[in-house]
Amino acid sequence: MKPRHQHSAISALVCLLLFGCAIPENIKPGTPSAEVIAALGQPHDKSRLGDGTERWEYAYGPEGVTTWVFMIDRGGKVTRSDQLLTPENLNRIEPGVTRAEEVRQILGKPREIAKLAGETVWEWRVSLAPEYGVYVVRFDERGVVTGKNVLPDFLMDSPDP
Repeated sequence: MKPRHQHSAISALVCLLLFGCAIPENIKPGTPSAEVIAALGQPHDKSRLGDGTERWEYAYGPEGVTTWVFMIDRGGKVTRSDQLLTPENLNRIEPGVTRAEEVRQILGKPREIAKLAGETVWEWRVSLAPEYGVYVVRFDERGVVTGKNVLPDFLMDSPDP
């Protein structure tokens, strides 16, 4: 039997071959917003910033390990694209300092939110090459990060039954 991550890799390869242009990495600055929607569909979250630009978020959870953000200028063109779930961004989260609204901007929409023992817990699936993990951030009642950690991703790291 093959580990699940091998099945996922094969599925991803087939997807890339069939829909190569419909992946976020191919969308570059200057791309019209209509082309982004044609390639990726409607954003999962859209917000307008004070200067008239828009922030479009494409979260590929709960099973995916990427969240892409595209900044769209007032003329309707992409000015920037970023994959949020990177080791660098995960390391920006600081217990006792970072607040929930900052975490949401840095990492995008969590795949799951739960309340446990007086804390709020958010989680994302992440790729920490060569493995996958579940990145967990805990918040106190004021919305301040109290802790963070990476748990094994049993969905991807265990063999088929």
